[in-house]
This record gives sequence, C-alpha cells and structure tokens, in this order.
Amino acid sequence: MEVSEELCAEDRARVGAYWWKRAEGEITSWVGFGHVLDDLRLEGSPATILALAERAVADEHRHAMFCRDWAVRFGHPGGEPTPRGERALAFPGAAPRENRLLRIALCCFTETVGCFTLRYVRPFLRHAELKKLNQRHTADELLHSRVGWGHLSVMGEPERDVLRASLQALFALLQDACCAGSEEEREDLIPFGYFTSSLLRQAHDDALQEVIRPGLRHLGIASAE
Repeated sequence: MEVSEELCAEDRARVGAYWWKRAEGEITSWVGFGHVLDDLRLEGSPATILALAERAVADEHRHAMFCRDWAVRFGHPGGEPTPRGERALAFPGAAPRENRLLRIALCCFTETVGCFTLRYVRPFLRHAELKKLNQRHTADELLHSRVGWGHLSVMGEPERDVLRASLQALFALLQDACCAGSEEEREDLIPFGYFTSSLLRQAHDDALQEVIRPGLRHLGIASAE
C-alpha cells in the first residue's frame, strides 16, 4: 500500500502541504548555506571545513528535492520550491565581518537542532522508505553541524568576542527559527513526515541544553552561567 493511502483525503492534503513547506525550508537553507560557504572562504576557514560546507550546499538542494517529491506523493501539485529569501542574513548594527561570524554560528546552531529533531522523529516512523530517508538526512545534518563547530573551534579570541557579545541575540533568533511555526499537535501525522510544535520545541530546548551551550563553554565562548 502506498504510504499516503493510509490517510484520509484531508490529512493527505495536510501532510502534502507540510512536505512542501519543508521543501521551501530546505531550499532556503540551500541559499543560506551558500552564504555561509562564502563567509567561511572570506574568513580563511581550513580546507577540510570548506569541503564539508561545499558538500552541505549540495545536500541542502537534494533535501529540498526529496521533500518536494514526498509532497507530490501526498497529493501536492508540485512545482519548484522557492526560497523564502535570497539575501544574506544581516544582524542590526553588525559590521560585515561580524555578520559573517554570526551567520556561521547561527548555521551551526540550527543544524545542531536539526539533528535532534530528526532523532526525535525516528521512533514514530513505521515505513521503510521514511526510516531510510530519516537515517540519511540525519547523517547529512550531523556533517552540516560540524561545519560551524569546526570553524568555531579554530577562531581566535577577537572572533570569539564577537560571538560572546551576541549570544543572546543568536539564541533568540534560533528559538524563532525553530519554534515559531504554525505546526499543529498532530502526533498521528509524525509517521508521515509532519513535525508537531511540541516536538520541535523539545528538540530546540534539548539541543541548546545538551550540545550548544556545553559546546560554547568547551570552546571558551560562553561562561558556565
């Protein structure tokens, strides 16, 4: 039986629209990671990190395409997903170099949260295709998070000062990016690719508590507080 046939028409449409929303998010990440790759080059990031970032750009485009294809399988009319914006993210009052460092850090944080989201979704998945996709997506997301963490680990003290001064702004933007969507509490739809608001919130909170804050402390960017 086709996965989508397990749902009523209304829920198929809801899940199809959500996969399309995910496709738009992934194609936006493709654009954003392209900006981060440029930032890393300008910052003189090591070749190994640049290679990971180049792969991440290609991965994000591939992710958008598989989300598009799943949207169609659930009845969405399809087409080409378009990014929600193409301009590089800019922080109020930040100089060009500060913006580069902050974009790299934010990308690091969002990809880390993505690892938690995909991990928390996994127990709900019953279909072999979606389980395999989740495993591949999680592996990609882990490598993507290493781009940012890798660069943060080789930054000098002046660059770390930039991040220290903007951590609260970064955390606020991270929360907005990860938790401010319109997702409903439909746990019955998670096996089909739908992320609930509470799942996204839990992934954000746990990633911040278990990886992001400890990682920043380990690198000397954040204090024990």
